[in-house]
Amino acid sequence: MYRSRAMVIVFLAGSLAACGFHLRGSTSLPLPLISIQLVTEALDSRQKIELEQRLIRAGASLKNDQVDDTVRLTVTIKVLPERNLADTAGSGKAIIRLVRELSYSLSTATGELLIDQKTILRQLDIDLDSNELAGAEYEKQNSELLLDQELFGQMIFQLSHFQI
Repeated sequence: MYRSRAMVIVFLAGSLAACGFHLRGSTSLPLPLISIQLVTEALDSRQKIELEQRLIRAGASLKNDQVDDTVRLTVTIKVLPERNLADTAGSGKAIIRLVRELSYSLSTATGELLIDQKTILRQLDIDLDSNELAGAEYEKQNSELLLDQELFGQMIFQLSHFQI
């Protein structure tokens, strides 16, 4: 019984590996994008740290100054106004939509544009209870963090498919 179950698991794992399946979080950057100078004036410190960690996990080596083999990745995040989708009068519950827009571009050390500005838009609807202000603020901050992580993951996924 256990032996046949183990064989099925080994077979399925081998099948997944053979088809080219990769976990979404294990994206790796192509060789020309390994050495990166990151330009992030518009990001707050939390966003910058998150982006740096994700780039490093994807195989990038972050440089402080631009040298010949370094590409320059410029990233900005724009926080769009939140929208109130639903509000139940009297109960204090509301559904709001948070929206973030990430823009990025990629250039060489000589200033040649490799990727013109691309934009990724993500949104998330969350339920908030205004009767619990601390919990609502925590929920909102957590949702903003999730949006940022999703945007960074999508950008790195797009960069992983970049070809010169």
